[in-house]
Amino acid sequence: MLSAASGDVAGGAVVGGYSAVTQVSTVVAYHIMVNGAVDRASLTADLLVLDGAPPGTRTYRRPSDEFRLWLDAAHAGEPTAAPGPSSEPASRMTAVGVWFRRRPDELVTAAIEVSRLTHLDASSVAMGVAAAGAVAGASLAMNGADLLFGAAETVERGLEHMGADQFRFSGMAEAGRIPDWIRSHSSLVTGPPTDAVRDLSGDNGPHGLSGAMLGIVLGSSLGASPVRLIELAAMSGGSELGALVGSIVGARVGLGRWPWRVPNESWFAEIGRRLAAGNGEVRDLPVPYAIEERFNMSPEMSGIIDLD
Repeated sequence: MLSAASGDVAGGAVVGGYSAVTQVSTVVAYHIMVNGAVDRASLTADLLVLDGAPPGTRTYRRPSDEFRLWLDAAHAGEPTAAPGPSSEPASRMTAVGVWFRRRPDELVTAAIEVSRLTHLDASSVAMGVAAAGAVAGASLAMNGADLLFGAAETVERGLEHMGADQFRFSGMAEAGRIPDWIRSHSSLVTGPPTDAVRDLSGDNGPHGLSGAMLGIVLGSSLGASPVRLIELAAMSGGSELGALVGSIVGARVGLGRWPWRVPNESWFAEIGRRLAAGNGEVRDLPVPYAIEERFNMSPEMSGIIDLD
């Protein structure tokens, strides 16, 4: 969680802080720790609580246009999933991958539910499943082509689940190509990560499904240090991609300090520690809305856990 937030900060969507990418990931983490699974109706309510109270206030920082539309529609009682391809679901999978890392069926179900909450496109949901699988594999010390192939196998498992409920998704045929698409990039994880950026980025940087793919490839890369991989992700795709790569490499290397100043950093460290330990106790942790309303830029939370 801390490394994902660091990648978000490195991406620069919010000067000196993290964005809605990290905020949503935190809500998902609390939801999973409290419930042990993902319930879409309850998660919707949790996401709306963080959007601010009383109505009209907004606590999310720099949400994507599609997520802002979803929030507004959900406040009106009619949440509408975005129809187009997106890498956004993949950036929210830190908690799913860590909490369910030894329970693949539950991991797949949770990743699908988190992704489908805001996105209708089956390929976007499949890349969310792939990201969760990559975080889980990295938590178990996998990297390189093994991690990439593991993500592809997780998507195959996810497609089986999605196929049994096809009416909830659009573009299932296209999503069926995702596992082979992931495997086709295996050569990139052993070479310079700049090759992956070159091959998977357009003139304006990675976007959509290619952005999610680049994040998973960089997270699996053997060709650079974790800090360099997050830097490349942040430079190539901003906060969303920085958070995705941060979640994968952070799951592999564990708790530590990163070169980017993260507000409330020990809060994220403790959430990550509890996810890794399977500890669902949150009553002694700050309420996400309360801490985000203040957006603490000082080390006020430093007493929770010693990062050193």
